[in-house]
Amino acid sequence: MAAWTFETKRLIIREYRPKDVDEFLRVVQQDNIYKTTYGIPRDYPKSRARKWLKFIRNNIKTMQSYEFGMFLKENGQYIGNVGLINVSMEHNHADISYYIDTQLRNKGYTTEAALEMLEFGFSVLGFEKISGLCMSINPSSRRVMEKIGMKYEGTARKDLLKDGIYYDMDHLSILKSEYFTECKS
Repeated sequence: MAAWTFETKRLIIREYRPKDVDEFLRVVQQDNIYKTTYGIPRDYPKSRARKWLKFIRNNIKTMQSYEFGMFLKENGQYIGNVGLINVSMEHNHADISYYIDTQLRNKGYTTEAALEMLEFGFSVLGFEKISGLCMSINPSSRRVMEKIGMKYEGTARKDLLKDGIYYDMDHLSILKSEYFTECKS
């Protein structure tokens, strides 16, 4: 199978390569990414990053998740991660996931990449539903989901225990029919 690569107006979204590990670490180790995401650990040594990138590549091969690096078209700079995770072929859905270099927030890159993932999920993989989950203390992440057409489903109270503190989690989703009638029109 050929490697997945997507192109948007300003981004190249592609499978990770082993040589991406240093740039991946530069971004994923940012404290603000750790504080506002639910799945990224605080300690991220290079050995763990190599294993994680290998794990991501293997998940694509086994169709368990599709996580990709986001790179600026203009200079090839790695700026973050976007993908569809928790894939359920049985139930025909997945969750969207993303983070971006904190220096590049509020420039529309995450929204651009997330829209490409919706297109991939609905048009290529044929999902019926794509969900999103974010910490309630991260309104920027929720805004990205709302911008791509996701609807608020509810807040799971004290759903995440991180560093000894319970956090609420906001749940949003979009259905295939909504995507094609509201987002693609």
